[in-house]
Amino acid sequence: MNIATFEELLIAAAVQPQPQRLLLTFAVAEPEPGAAPGMSPRTTLVPVMCVDKQVGELDTFANLAEEAQHMGQPWDVLLITTLSGKDGRLPDAQQTDVALNKMLGAIQQGQMDRLLAFDRQGDLMSYA
Repeated sequence: MNIATFEELLIAAAVQPQPQRLLLTFAVAEPEPGAAPGMSPRTTLVPVMCVDKQVGELDTFANLAEEAQHMGQPWDVLLITTLSGKDGRLPDAQQTDVALNKMLGAIQQGQMDRLLAFDRQGDLMSYA
């Protein structure tokens, strides 16, 4: 399935054979230190908040962004992946924590090929 919007991601997750937990990391884009003079600095993503949600807990990107705004932490990019359950059950808290930590490590290492990224308006981003 080709996912182009946040709502399409929710639909795709909802129709999977096993229940899905969405892993969400909000990040700020910061200039990478040490850019050469006269060159545009590369941007790096720094995680500032992360949370897991069941598919049924989310309905629109706008509502999720509003919920995040109430947390008071500025963010530029939302990175998302899914965690599949087993035998019809959602992943437990320990599995979810391990997966969130792996996700944070992948972001810090710039390994985001398995993550979807959305800007603050809910538009799907591509990696350069």
